[in-house]
Amino acid sequence: MKSDAEVLTPQQAWQLAIGLLSRRDHSSHELLEKLQQRGVTAELAQATLTRCQQEQYQSDQRFAEMLLRHCISKGQGLAVLRQLSRQHRLGNDLLQQALDDAEPDWFELARSCAQKKFGELAAGSDKERLKRMAFLQRRGFSSEQIRYALQHSDS
Repeated sequence: MKSDAEVLTPQQAWQLAIGLLSRRDHSSHELLEKLQQRGVTAELAQATLTRCQQEQYQSDQRFAEMLLRHCISKGQGLAVLRQLSRQHRLGNDLLQQALDDAEPDWFELARSCAQKKFGELAAGSDKERLKRMAFLQRRGFSSEQIRYALQHSDS
């Protein structure tokens, strides 16, 4: 943290925020944290965040949609998405809105993730089946989605 002699001005805080947001979207919580880590006072960080939101440079709804797309592209399930959402302190309503808009098919995503990892071949043994189940569980899929994925990759 900077000393009192090096307090950032509102213009410097704004430029810092725009620089961070130009690289990628940030949640409001994340942007506040990063501004404060770089020497912006809590009050000025909040004012800068408010300005960024008013000018639509920062949007938690847009961030939730980006996070959902990211998880889908990485083959990650709803449990991982919810965990990331909690880490970024997004409200459940924002995440639910993104889910309602996108309507992802978690069952098919689990199936394609299993197929990509293990191919078309059925699990030959119980040990192999358990390995596949554990993999999909770590990816954030529910037990129903895992059963679907493994049944449809076995056919």
